[in-house]
Amino acid sequence: MRGQGLQPLDVDVLGTVTVAHDGALLAVERPLERALMARLALAGGAPVPDGRLAEDLWSDTEILRATPRLRVVASRLRGALGEQGALLTRTSAGYQLAAEATDLLRAQEAAARLHDAARDGDTAAVHTAATAALGCWRGAALADLRTYPFAQADGERLDAWHLDLTVYRIGAALDLHGGGGVTAELTTLAAAHPLHEPIACLLAKALYRVGRQADALDRLARLRRALADELGVDPGPESAELELQLLRHDPRLLGPAADQPAAAVVERRVTRVPVSTTSFHGRDAQLAALLEQVSRPGVVTLLGGPGSGKSRLAMEAARIVATGRRVVVAELAPLRRADAVVPALVDAAGVDVVTDDPLPTLAHDLDGGLLVLDNTEHLVEAAGAATRALRAAARQLTVLVTAQRPLLLDEEAQVRVGPLGPAPAAALFVERAAPDAMLAPDAGAHVATIADAVDRLPLGIELAAGLTRTLSVAQLAGRVGDRLRLLTGGTRHAGQRHTGLRAAIDWSHELLDERERTVLRRVGVFAGGFVLEAAEATVPDGKVDVGDVAPALAELVDRSLVNVVAMPGGGRRFTLLETVREYALEQLTAHDEVLSTNARHLTWCLGFVGALAAVDNFCSTGTVTEVFTEWPNLEHALDNAVGAPHARDALRLANALHMPWMARGWSRTALRHFVALGGADGVDPMVKAFALSNQGFHALLAGDDESATALLSRSTELADDPRFALTMLCYQGILATQLGQLRDALRMLREGVEQAHGHPLEIRFLSALAMALLFAGEPGEAAAVSRRIVEMGAKLDDDFAIASCLTVLASSLLDLGAIDDALAAADQSDEHAKRLDVTRVHQYNEILRGHIAEQSGRIEEAERSSRTVIRALQTGEQTGDPTLVDVDLAGVLITRGDAAALDEAAALLEAAMSQGALVALASSAIAPALAMARGDVAAARRLVARAERDHAASGFGWKRYIRRLDEVRQALAPRTRSAPG
Repeated sequence: MRGQGLQPLDVDVLGTVTVAHDGALLAVERPLERALMARLALAGGAPVPDGRLAEDLWSDTEILRATPRLRVVASRLRGALGEQGALLTRTSAGYQLAAEATDLLRAQEAAARLHDAARDGDTAAVHTAATAALGCWRGAALADLRTYPFAQADGERLDAWHLDLTVYRIGAALDLHGGGGVTAELTTLAAAHPLHEPIACLLAKALYRVGRQADALDRLARLRRALADELGVDPGPESAELELQLLRHDPRLLGPAADQPAAAVVERRVTRVPVSTTSFHGRDAQLAALLEQVSRPGVVTLLGGPGSGKSRLAMEAARIVATGRRVVVAELAPLRRADAVVPALVDAAGVDVVTDDPLPTLAHDLDGGLLVLDNTEHLVEAAGAATRALRAAARQLTVLVTAQRPLLLDEEAQVRVGPLGPAPAAALFVERAAPDAMLAPDAGAHVATIADAVDRLPLGIELAAGLTRTLSVAQLAGRVGDRLRLLTGGTRHAGQRHTGLRAAIDWSHELLDERERTVLRRVGVFAGGFVLEAAEATVPDGKVDVGDVAPALAELVDRSLVNVVAMPGGGRRFTLLETVREYALEQLTAHDEVLSTNARHLTWCLGFVGALAAVDNFCSTGTVTEVFTEWPNLEHALDNAVGAPHARDALRLANALHMPWMARGWSRTALRHFVALGGADGVDPMVKAFALSNQGFHALLAGDDESATALLSRSTELADDPRFALTMLCYQGILATQLGQLRDALRMLREGVEQAHGHPLEIRFLSALAMALLFAGEPGEAAAVSRRIVEMGAKLDDDFAIASCLTVLASSLLDLGAIDDALAAADQSDEHAKRLDVTRVHQYNEILRGHIAEQSGRIEEAERSSRTVIRALQTGEQTGDPTLVDVDLAGVLITRGDAAALDEAAALLEAAMSQGALVALASSAIAPALAMARGDVAAARRLVARAERDHAASGFGWKRYIRRLDEVRQALAPRTRSAPG
């Protein structure tokens, strides 16, 4: 049945038909072959007679010569399936395919759980099971094959089943959470299915539970009329009974949610969706349509100009969806670099990434849920790439995007979000206006004028309404004609909408007093928000006092120009809308305050980082995590200091960030800033010396040994401080290790351990010494030193040292043959690294697991581990130069042994050998194995001799690689003894 021992095909039919084998997608391009495959998969592996297949694939007029036609189609299908073509067989009972309709089976299993839960009265379990079943759909079932008779019939049957499951889910959600979360979705369904009694009844219940009895009764009356007009029948007894209950205000209509035990509530991980304390106006129809779109897997992008309400619409949809699905909201506005997008998604989802490539873990976590990417216009390419990768791996994922530009993905559905209608715009203004603003008898007459002046964009309306705390509505309307002349001619393109919004902000700005204007423009330098203390350090300059900042911010918040967000622990964080911040920065430029404000902002950044460094020099998870909460501000300060008079202070900030950058493995980021600020004038020689040494150390971590050597040499020439000499000794020892000068490295590091006894640098010397001992072939001593570091790190709360040395301990234990202990140490290392978000440590541990897999004969797993790390290195902070993992992959490919693998191994080793340092020494231990695998014994013997010479000169003896060299020596020994004398 499984065709030559092959696993059956996985055919998905709840959407466009796709086929996979052992996780790999197969391409069956021709619709007729795909239809045959789907029909046989729906048979569940049973044979289907020729006559039945012909009727299912062709109309009655087309089934002549069915058998020969089926033979041709089957032959083409086998060709399309390639090696898996053997799964399609011919029996006396008809054609048979070893395949399963995988997504349909999953849906049926979930439906069985649903019915069991319904019998038990477990509403929460009904909701969970119905959601799981519906999550199996990717669109209309058999969507690409509906022209074939069987697909039309089965598709309609599955559509009806999907609707039944939806009714189950909504009914359970209604009982669990009340009517507010399902009313919009039910309204859309009722419009699409006006004769569906269960939907109409659920909608009536939902309307009643949100206090809309009249609307609930009207819904049932409309159902009665529709049934009479279309079918000539009356509603069923359940509908009639519900109508009586509505008229009597029957308490049973309130449902079981209020008194249901907490244990029955559906448990799910849902990222907190921002909840507005104000009502949602004017987009009910658009919200209902959006809910329908995001109920299916895919990508939906809300497009519109600044202030159009894209984010609010997305959050309303997310809040409703969150009653039944996992929802994750990622705010991208604070991000400034494309490589920050994926980490932001990981952070928003709250997933624990234990591999080097976070996307597979993230996709697995999000599959079946809704991911909201808010404000992506400045990172369209990165957001698009991440979305494409996530959707490829998570086929049940829905992505909702807000942006001013589309992502331009093939499956992207673009939805335009324009101005509000006149009535909703007026309602929004009235709600946001001051409590007494509408008491004047003529106030209502002016609202439309004001709303039209800001193009009925929600942000413009809210800004205008905020001014009613100062002006009457009539005064406001009188000034509109002077200040907000919007869309007076031409077409309404995005640029004009942006101009209109800018005019609204400009007008609001002019009504501020001078103190508030000054505070607004100066807080524009903050990226990603700020706390009050940061503003109090940045804004004052003699014209504005510290005591002025808090009252001014309170007024700006009241006028909707600044937002305030509650933080864990009771604190408050202020943020500016991006359009408002852009305006503030323009005003800062116009007042010639950019340099002075940036300088004060930099001074605050220095104080913030310095205060955290004083706690533990960034050795613990807490301080490293906290410093990166302000990374957008820190990066802004560094970037904007380049070429400015305060660049020398920015270099001090870069020095202060050396340890956090090292802890996170952000070497490329560090190098970018050190290079940009390296030419600053008036820098203190010691600050310059530390900057050069830190830059050199990050160059070393990034694999640029040549630059590291030059930078560390220059820093030594500048320095004249005993403390710096100890730091340089540590760096020089690490550099010697990387250059393969292991005897010199061990000498310097042992000397440093003695000199640094009791000094904070002691643990750094020990960490470097443990690594050098491992490379020198002394795993026993390396393990002992590593255990000493763990004890010291625990006392010092130094998570970074612990995470790093546990990696060395794991490698040492592996070299000593203690595999289980090595894996345990690697797992512990990952736990510490996870808290610090140190991807480099995770990569080292993944390499170690790959070595263990190779030793255990699991070659595919070992190769996968190496390639995973290489991909992470190519896209992360490290350089793309060959590293030890390239050497490791070469070793795995040599073990694999096929011609293509050996060719790739040769290319990897050739590149690695050119590095001329530690990587080259490791490569020299592997190269003889490649020669032996190719049958070139003479070359293998020459390469062994060269490796022995190089290793002896350098002191290299890492057991991981020497073991491979020993295997070649042993293979050559018999040949040497048998050679003629």
